[in-house]
Amino acid sequence: MKLLRQLSFRPVLLSLLQAYIIVLAVFFLLPAIASAQEQTANQAAARQWAGNWLVVGQGDEQLVWQLKADGTGFAHGFRADGQLTHGFAISWRMDGDTVRIRTGGTLHCNSGMVYAQFTGWSPVTLDFNVIDGRHWRQHNGGILAFQRRLPNWETPNHGAECPNLYRADGRDTQQTASAGNQ
Repeated sequence: MKLLRQLSFRPVLLSLLQAYIIVLAVFFLLPAIASAQEQTANQAAARQWAGNWLVVGQGDEQLVWQLKADGTGFAHGFRADGQLTHGFAISWRMDGDTVRIRTGGTLHCNSGMVYAQFTGWSPVTLDFNVIDGRHWRQHNGGILAFQRRLPNWETPNHGAECPNLYRADGRDTQQTASAGNQ
């Protein structure tokens, strides 16, 4: 009887509490570690696509997409003669082989000047599948072809003169998929 009085449940409870804390820590840490590894892979893929691109899309003559590694960017549309017609801000992220894009503010040319406004982000997300290193397919079937990088492209600002994709100064020469340039 004397032996039973000296036995304490304190060490048993302490052991159970330690085991519970370890299981709880593993339960919360494993998903965080897996998510961090997935984000790292997605961030590396995003850095590959970051930059200014001449893009040809179905229904548009030419596009310039400015993709920044931080998930922001712009898309600009041009007429066949290279004159800016429209544009919008984009928020983009890689999710495996899928690119998810939301559009925001708009800009357009009026009387040779750029007019921009931001009214918030669209509730609609556009999803694209990365086909290869130069093509994305939108879930509705349209394809974007990334023709080449445009190292000298600058974002047109509100109130600035409307840019022309095929400037006379030769910094960016006309290259289209139909012309066979690469």
